[in-house]
Amino acid sequence: MKHLISVFILSFCFQTIFFAGNRSINDSQLVTQLKVVEKDSTFWYLYVYDAGKKVMETKSYRADSTTWIRKSLTEWVYDGDNCISLRERLWRGYQWDFTYMIDYTYSNGLMLNETHSVWSNGIAFPVKKINLSYNQNLLSNRKEYIKKSDGFHLATQTDFRYKADGKNDSTIISTYLADTLASKMLTTFRYSNNLLRSQLNKQFSGAGWVNTDSIYCFYYPNSTLVKTQKNKKWNSVTSAWENFQRIDYAYTDSNKILSESYQHWSTMFWENDVKYDYIYNANNVLLKKSLSLPVYEEWRKTNSINYSDIIDSKANIINSVYEFWGGNVGDLTISFIPFVFNNELLIRRAKSIQLSYAQFNDTILKNALQSTSSINVYPNPSNGIFYINVHEKTLKSWIICDLNGRVMKQSNRTYHSSVVDITDLPKGVYLLKVMTDDSSETTKIIRQ
Repeated sequence: MKHLISVFILSFCFQTIFFAGNRSINDSQLVTQLKVVEKDSTFWYLYVYDAGKKVMETKSYRADSTTWIRKSLTEWVYDGDNCISLRERLWRGYQWDFTYMIDYTYSNGLMLNETHSVWSNGIAFPVKKINLSYNQNLLSNRKEYIKKSDGFHLATQTDFRYKADGKNDSTIISTYLADTLASKMLTTFRYSNNLLRSQLNKQFSGAGWVNTDSIYCFYYPNSTLVKTQKNKKWNSVTSAWENFQRIDYAYTDSNKILSESYQHWSTMFWENDVKYDYIYNANNVLLKKSLSLPVYEEWRKTNSINYSDIIDSKANIINSVYEFWGGNVGDLTISFIPFVFNNELLIRRAKSIQLSYAQFNDTILKNALQSTSSINVYPNPSNGIFYINVHEKTLKSWIICDLNGRVMKQSNRTYHSSVVDITDLPKGVYLLKVMTDDSSETTKIIRQ
């Protein structure tokens, strides 16, 4: 089963399958939702976008048929097009507590540093940092440091080399323990006619570089489509390459993946491991991905992922079900489900996934609330979680009052957040006063 999971996640053709005809993100699709059914739990994800950029994710779980319990919240903070901070919080039963944060720095649009911190008692403690270096805008070096009691220590270093045309030539990954080099791995790439032909991996030992494994790609004639991928391992005893794994691909006339078959080498023959088959509609939209296993020397379908409720060439309902050789035919079963959600390729372990897109129209919203504030707050109305968009200004704080002017809630955090949570307040209309770096404004919000 572990092998099947890794195969499913690392499938060669995910982008070919899912990224054709992506749904674009614009200001009319700022709020989106996912409902994910796992074993006996159902999770609800709410996403908020600002100018096409994801700025907030909240995760709740179903307590009963009508009640959702808050679980986690993630917020992305931007400076222009660059994300400068990612903040994760957990609901502690009475408030959102910061748990993890990543800060990013840039130069000329290129990311230079990541600093990872965990939170404890309202204080951020750095635990990891990553430094990136470039040569002619190509990533040349990546260093990852781990925080210990006496400071940061180098954990891994990756060096990248490129060919004249910008293609990867080689990478060297060095791993350190207690500031001492523990291992080095060299990967070299070979191309022909602009196509990747092989990838060779070597491990450094006291005697020099030693072969470990390799990957070879074979293409259909006059095509960029991979026909076969063969993985080999180096036998240090016989000093020879030995077959290990083979993957064969077939495609439709529209170059969509039709099937992929995995085999392993057993003494003198290739033996079947797993096979995936894909079914599309007349518009080349994926409807079904089936998993087959070798049973009595024949491929037998065990379960499938079914994509339905197609809108704009995208499935809004995705179910993982048993086939004949699985459990009860048609029953939901846990699987790793790949799908595209707002131009992101996501993989979720679930039985069922439902996507929905909520429209946001600022003009209609302001008229409905009789508000003239320049502050955008959405989704509004909402179930109690709102996102504040103050455009180019810096958010300092906010206050929630009822219509009689009584203060019901206010921000009190070390890091100012654009997320307002009044889920614990009664349903109704409230006044949200937002203080920025140079002004304050009040707008109405509706708690449904």
